Amino acid sequence: MDFKKILQNRIKKLYRKQELVKVYSHPRSGTHFLEAFVGRNFYKERNLLIKPITWGHWSNRRELAEGNPYGKLFGNHYFAERNINDRPKIYIIRDVRAVALSIWKTSNFVHPSNAGRSFAEFLRDNIDWSGTPAIESEPILNIIEHWCLHVKSWLELEKTDNNLLIVRYEDLIDEPYKQYKRMRSKFFKWQWKKNSRGIDPIQKPLGLLPNKGTKDAWEEFFTQDDLLFCDKIVRRYGLQQYLT
Repeated sequence: MDFKKILQNRIKKLYRKQELVKVYSHPRSGTHFLEAFVGRNFYKERNLLIKPITWGHWSNRRELAEGNPYGKLFGNHYFAERNINDRPKIYIIRDVRAVALSIWKTSNFVHPSNAGRSFAEFLRDNIDWSGTPAIESEPILNIIEHWCLHVKSWLELEKTDNNLLIVRYEDLIDEPYKQYKRMRSKFFKWQWKKNSRGIDPIQKPLGLLPNKGTKDAWEEFFTQDDLLFCDKIVRRYGLQQYLT
């Protein structure tokens, strides 16, 4: 009797039955980056493709015919209150300055009538969506305030949800193996542990209209006034530790 083969078959059955670990985020926080990281390092033999996918601002939707190769790992962009359940989930946090710049640079993430506004104007204007650009909302928050409330809601959920892991985008870039070990320890203990050379760190920018995929590309766009404006709001919410 080939016990090794029996064990491998049992592992495969468990692998197929396991509920997928889904990725949640504020828009433009590295969602596709994390989906690819989880997909390539933990679900390499699974078909995770979803196509087509529709994305963008509620007034400016687009369809991507080729879809997302890791689309089945996407949870949503909603606030944490809409995700109170026992499903396994990872929430990714990215520096709000990078998030704001990425949304401003993504052409169909803003209303067409606002397409020409400057970055400084975008930072200070109230956005007309909530959670995800696909959901129209009364404009009462600027992008920095929206990010703060979004992140705060997930940090609060983490206190009571044992099936939630929070990962920082910047840490995933700087120390991918450490983050791999955190994910494996939380959700994939039954998988063989890889060494640091065995993981795929996902070094190529990807996703919907990917930007540079670096941590500090936002620096050249922020004036001193912009930095002070952003810092004041983030400190008001007690989230300054998430500014890199």
